[in-house]
Formats: sequence, structure tokens, C-alpha cells
Amino acid sequence: MERVISPNEVKVVEWLLDHALIDVTAYRLKPAAHLRVVGGCACGCTTLHFKPLEQLMGKKRLADELAVYPDGQQAGLILWGLEGEIVMLEVYDAQPGSSHRFPDVSNLCTWEELGRRDLERANREQGKA
Repeated sequence: MERVISPNEVKVVEWLLDHALIDVTAYRLKPAAHLRVVGGCACGCTTLHFKPLEQLMGKKRLADELAVYPDGQQAGLILWGLEGEIVMLEVYDAQPGSSHRFPDVSNLCTWEELGRRDLERANREQGKA
């Protein structure tokens, strides 16, 4: 299954690095476009492994954000790293089956942005009542 990372996958990785939880300077030294997908999850989700599973021990969370699809479904995304290398992009269900499609960068949002959207929607709905 080994393959070159797609242009959309590169954009998603870069967006996650831009919204990282920690200092990711060391993880930017190797361009995301040079990552190679070496595997994924057997469950059907679109998680990408950039290192073999047995080399992922000790990985740390670099970024943890969301994809909100046009149909309203949401999936979580966690970017994992180890010793200056990006090792995995996990896509997990926020709703059943939502992780089975890889998001476009236009679908991505932070947890804070989602909270603001929900608050604005609730305020609009309350104003209509």
C-alpha cells in the first residue's frame, strides 16, 4: 500500500501543523510533501500511517482538531509525531462512519471555531423564537 502522500493530504497535515497544540518547529524541517503513506487502519477509516505500526510506540499528539463536512457530519483528526517526524494522521468518528472519508482542507476547523459556530447558531435560533 505504500504510496506518495496526496496534495490534499499534504494540505491537511500542514493545516494541522499550523493549529498544533505544541511547538512543532522540529516537525516542519522535513516538508509534508515528502511523507510517504505506508499503511492505515483496518477498520475502514482514512487514518494514514507514515511509519510502520511497530514504530509508533511513544508517539505524541501534535494537533487535535475537527473536520465538519458540508452534510454536517464531523470527524476528529489527530496528528501524531515522534522525534521530529510526523508518523500518523488519525481520522476518527465523531459520528458513526464519519471517519470513512478523508476531509478536504476546507472542511477543517478548530474546536474553538466549532464552539463559536454552535453559539452563533443557538443565538440566531433563540432570536427567532
